[in-house]
Amino acid sequence: MQTQITPSYRTAPSAGQWATVDPIEDCRLALHKNAFRVVHPLAEHPLFSLDKLISVAQDAAKRPGDLYMDAGDLTLADTWGSVPPPQLPVAKVIEQIETAKAMIVLKHVEVDPAYKAVLDDYADFVWRVAGADGAKLLRSPEMLVFITSPHRKTPYHFDAEVNFLVQLYGSKDLWVCDPLDRSVTTEQEIERYYAVSISAGIYKPLAEERATHFTLDPGEAVHIPTHAAHWVRNRDNVSVSLSLNMEFPNWLQADVHRANHYLRRLGLAPHPPGGSILIDRSKAAAIDALRSVKRLVRR
Repeated sequence: MQTQITPSYRTAPSAGQWATVDPIEDCRLALHKNAFRVVHPLAEHPLFSLDKLISVAQDAAKRPGDLYMDAGDLTLADTWGSVPPPQLPVAKVIEQIETAKAMIVLKHVEVDPAYKAVLDDYADFVWRVAGADGAKLLRSPEMLVFITSPHRKTPYHFDAEVNFLVQLYGSKDLWVCDPLDRSVTTEQEIERYYAVSISAGIYKPLAEERATHFTLDPGEAVHIPTHAAHWVRNRDNVSVSLSLNMEFPNWLQADVHRANHYLRRLGLAPHPPGGSILIDRSKAAAIDALRSVKRLVRR
């Protein structure tokens, strides 16, 4: 369970801190809707050197679910877990990362206070971008560290979180689609993401024509909106990057999409979230009640 943090605010970014490239008012309007660029103070930070990350990865391996590894050549249409993990300890994979064709994901590294301080700085920045009203909907900051081999691809997918992809070492290319383009990401895929599998996004070649391309170098980051299909390709270097995330409350979107998934299975054509606050809250309440019943049954 992630710790929920109450938003705090800094009045303005100072030198060497997180900042939007475009005016913050423009980015506030774009948050959750459109990708935008950010600069940050973590380029080649010693906390994220490969030597340091070996011990961080070994600690993550001791926590259930906090280490993911795979190795192989992937296409955009592949999904998480479609290639097997390396048959080596994570420290060895990191030592061989130049040639391993691997991706390593370290979750919840913020259990270490030094990394928690980095995450807190990020959270302050996002709450400032969101403004006082928007910040009330953003909770549970989380840090994932990605260590990837040269030319490695991260396949096509979308996420539920408010996400910033943050480049620390090396360079990569990122493509981001419009989260509201239903020819790229359908309502049914979003519903299945919440109700069935986080790999519900289905690659479609037209996404490559419609995506916005970004190049990320150390010190740069991009906001990836919720439900925006995206994919990544490293350049000819080892890359270390962060996925820094915050969550919406379940009642805002997740439980509404879950309810719509079950309604659609009954042959209905439910409306997506946002059309009616009353209907959305009713759907979310039904899912929350079902969750409570399941918890009681498990007891």
